[in-house]
Amino acid sequence: MMKKVLILSLITLMILSVNIGANADEVGIQQYNLPNLGHAQYSVEKALDLSVYASEPVEEQALADEEQALINPEQQDTSELDYDKPVVALTFDDGPSKYTPEILEVLRENNSKATFFVVGSSVDNYKDTLNQIINEGNEIGNHTYNHKDLTTVTNEELYKQVKGTDDLIYSATGYTPAIMRPPYGASDDELNKKILKPVIKWSVDTRDWENRNTEMIVNEILENVQDGDIVLMHDLYESTAEAAKIVIPELVERGYQLVTVSEMSEYRGISLTEGEQFYNMYIN
Repeated sequence: MMKKVLILSLITLMILSVNIGANADEVGIQQYNLPNLGHAQYSVEKALDLSVYASEPVEEQALADEEQALINPEQQDTSELDYDKPVVALTFDDGPSKYTPEILEVLRENNSKATFFVVGSSVDNYKDTLNQIINEGNEIGNHTYNHKDLTTVTNEELYKQVKGTDDLIYSATGYTPAIMRPPYGASDDELNKKILKPVIKWSVDTRDWENRNTEMIVNEILENVQDGDIVLMHDLYESTAEAAKIVIPELVERGYQLVTVSEMSEYRGISLTEGEQFYNMYIN
């Protein structure tokens, strides 16, 4: 009798196990290796064609966009701008450097913002400065890894210079640059399309890299600036940092709002389209 009961119990358990397994399959309870939806990892040493550059998963890009908005909400918000006042975008190339914090300080004191086009080779040495740039509502743009003329490189090298720098900046800050400035401003229509970002040029050139003279930098800006200008400087030089301490409060006193490139595009209602280049954002 006991043997018969034991056999019946075992049969019952087997039937229940089969039913539970079937029900689990019906409601989709299965073991999966979930994909990693974090930031895509790209090796700058990997030789990839440019079609891969534009093929990040939609879900992953959506997460990256949401994360970027959370990291730097000030940059996404133009609600504090006065639409009756002129705007200017100050931009600084080739940094960060030991002078960048001085520029950030004068921007902060004057409730102003700027855009910093960063070279990847400086990222590791200036992670704190990069995070300060972002946290204070400024913008970071891509300026390649080591300032190569992109009109002279292969597609593979172009990928390494641009995407590799994006990855370094993301690793240091959690932020991926939305815009790019090619070294020397050297690009053409074909190259701009390969870069896969809006390409930002300039309308006022201080030539601070050449003159290294604070007075000349100040005069070039104050004598030529107008509503919608994009001003080119370099935060590598003490003379530029000293010029910024004069120019920024003076422009604010004259009624200009100093904004990032992306803020200016929103303010003007101009779409920063990838593959296109922008020298200014004048009112037509």
